[in-house]
Amino acid sequence: MNNNNLQHTLSKLIQSGSRSNPAINTLINDYIMYHMVLVVVGGFFVLMFLLLSLFLWGQLKRTSRAAKHKWTFEKKTYFFLGAVSIVFGLLLALIVAVNATTVLNPMPGFSSLVDSLGTPKAGTQMDKLYQAFNTWLQSGSTHIPSFIQNEIDARLAWQRPKAIVSGVLLIVFGALSTYLWRTLLKKSQVRESMWGLKERVFLVFGVTTFTFSLLLVVIVLANMQGAIAPLALTMAFG
Repeated sequence: MNNNNLQHTLSKLIQSGSRSNPAINTLINDYIMYHMVLVVVGGFFVLMFLLLSLFLWGQLKRTSRAAKHKWTFEKKTYFFLGAVSIVFGLLLALIVAVNATTVLNPMPGFSSLVDSLGTPKAGTQMDKLYQAFNTWLQSGSTHIPSFIQNEIDARLAWQRPKAIVSGVLLIVFGALSTYLWRTLLKKSQVRESMWGLKERVFLVFGVTTFTFSLLLVVIVLANMQGAIAPLALTMAFG
């Protein structure tokens, strides 16, 4: 029932088209900021992957001229890393573009968020949170109630450290992956046909660290969104 009241209040405020309610304005602005973070940070990563792809394909072109009729380890490496970087960069660019449209026109997405609100069990923490949001929105106050602020603080207590840790891990894995691939490329120029266990281990770890780096990009983006704009996220998920 409380969830229905919250949805009704939100739907009524949205349908009115009025932005005179400071509470709903705060909530919508936070929702916009949530997507803006992904546009800005995601756009930065798209640029990085574009530059990486250009570098790798440039290296592939240079290597192809040196070994026209031989598919060397160098050529395979530059092709593989370049192709993955391009595909991942394009997918990321698509996500950034979708979020950019939400920033420019937030109401369709925000309305979908309202429609997706679940039905918490009466007496649960989520039920109390919905009641707090409902009361706040009906009051139109500029001040976020202490109960909601406490829930936000509880989310930030783990979301911010997670964003920082994932960012540090991205740098570590990115640097380690770069070192491994550079080492393998140097060794391949000397004795590619005489690879031993060490080189094979380096290859496995090179692929693994590169894959983890891509995964960490997604984790960093998600946690930065929650760390910078937690209000709408707290309403939806606690």
